[in-house]
Amino acid sequence: RFSELDVTREVLKTSNVNSNLTLLVSGVSEKSHLIEKGFAFFALAGTRTHGANFAGEAVSRGANLVVSDLQGEKIIREIGLKVPIYVFKEPREILAKIAAAFFKAKPSCIIGVTGTNGKTSVAHYVRQIWEGLGAEAASIGTTGTNGFINLPLENTTPDPIKLHWLLNEMKSRGINNVVIEASSHGLVQKRLNAIEFSIGVFTNLSRDHFDYHKDMESYFKAKSILLERLTSASGGAVICVDDDYGSRMFDIAKSNLSKVITMGKNKISDIRILSQTFHEKGQNLKFSWKNEEHVICLPLFGDFQAQNVLLTLGIFEICGANPRQLLDLLNRLKPVPGRMEEVVVKKNGARIFVDYAHTPEALERALRSIRAHFMGKIHLVFGAGGDRDRGKRPLMGRVASNFSDNIIITDDNPRSEDPSFIRSQIKKFCPKAIEIADRAEAILTAIDNLSGGDALIIAGKGHE
Repeated sequence: RFSELDVTREVLKTSNVNSNLTLLVSGVSEKSHLIEKGFAFFALAGTRTHGANFAGEAVSRGANLVVSDLQGEKIIREIGLKVPIYVFKEPREILAKIAAAFFKAKPSCIIGVTGTNGKTSVAHYVRQIWEGLGAEAASIGTTGTNGFINLPLENTTPDPIKLHWLLNEMKSRGINNVVIEASSHGLVQKRLNAIEFSIGVFTNLSRDHFDYHKDMESYFKAKSILLERLTSASGGAVICVDDDYGSRMFDIAKSNLSKVITMGKNKISDIRILSQTFHEKGQNLKFSWKNEEHVICLPLFGDFQAQNVLLTLGIFEICGANPRQLLDLLNRLKPVPGRMEEVVVKKNGARIFVDYAHTPEALERALRSIRAHFMGKIHLVFGAGGDRDRGKRPLMGRVASNFSDNIIITDDNPRSEDPSFIRSQIKKFCPKAIEIADRAEAILTAIDNLSGGDALIIAGKGHE
C-alpha cells in the first residue's frame, strides 16, 4: 500500500484514478516484459526512450497501475491507455523506497566504492579481507555478485529491485558484510537510494561516460552523491587525495561524515605510498601508516594496485580490524578477474594479461606499469565500444602509440555503430597499429608475435 510507505505525499498528480476504488498491487517492475497480473509498472525516462512507450505492453500483461513522471503521463495519455497513473517528480526514488520497504532485511555493514578506475579491485580486496577475518561477505559490481553468493549481473550497479532483493537474500543467509560498486549511472539514477552506507570510498576520477554526463564537472557531481547523501553521518570515508577531485571529495566527506581517512602519495595522506619495486611476480610496496613504515609483498601487477590495496586498508581501519592481522592478509591478496590478470605464460616466458582498461587514463596506467615489470616489448590488443563517448577514441589511440611497441586494433562491443568506423577513429592517432576486426584472430596473432621477456595486454573487456 503506497500510503503505508509514506510516498503518497510526493504525488504530483493522478490520472484515471477512481477515488472509490481500492487498488491492490501484487508486485512492481520497471521492465514491461516482467510485468504480471496486478503489478504496478514504473515507466521511467531512459537515455534513448521513455519507459512510458512500453506501458501498453505492461497493461496487456496485467499491470493495473502505472507510476511515472509528467512526461510519461503525457505519453500514456497520447497512447490512450485508461490505466490509473501516479505521477511523481522523482519516480526512480519512489521505486527505490518501495524496493527497500518490501525487501526489508539488510547486512549490517554496507560499503560503497565509487570512482572511474579501481572500483572492482577494491570491492574484491575488501571481500577477500573479510573472508580472511572469518566473516561471511559478498561483493556486488561489474563481475557480478561474488563471495558467499555468486550471480551474474546486467549492470555494475543493479536496478533497485534486484539490489534490495540481493541485500535481503544475503541477510537471510547470514551475510552481514557487503561491498557495492557505486557507478555514476547508478548514483544519478537513484538505484542506490534507500541504502545507508557504513563507509563510502572514492578511488579517482578521469574521463569516462561523457556520452551520459557531458563533462567532468557533471561526472564529479554524480560520484559525489555517495559521500554527500548516501553514506551514514555516523559512518566514514576513505579517499585517494592525489588530485584536485580527491581533495574536493575530501571536503565533501569532512563536512558530512564522522571519520575520514586519506590515502595517496601526498604528504598529508593518513596512509602514504612511499615507494614500489616491480618484478615478474608482482611488486613490493612500502608505505607509512599509523606513524610507522611497512613493506608488503603483493602478487599483483600494476603500480595502481598500491592505491587499491591501501584504500582497502583504510576501510578496515575504520572498521576497527587488528592492524597486524590486516597487514598479513594484504600480503595474501589474490588478483581480480580481468583486472591486470595474468592468464597464461608462453613456453618462451612471454606473459599474457587481460585488463578492463577502457579509458585513456586506465590504458596509460596499465601500459606504463606493466613495462616496469618486464624487459621485453609491450604488445597491446584493444578497441573501443560503440554508442559511447567518441571523444575517448583519439585519446586512447595516442596512449597506445606512446606506451606500447606492437599494437593491434580490434572490435570491442561496437553495438549499433559501424566497427570499421570505430577502428578508423582510433587508428588516425595510432598510425603504427594494424587492424584485425575479428577479436579472436587479433588475440591469436598478437600471441604468435610474442618473444621471450615480452608482455601482451588484451585490454577492454576484462573478465568477459
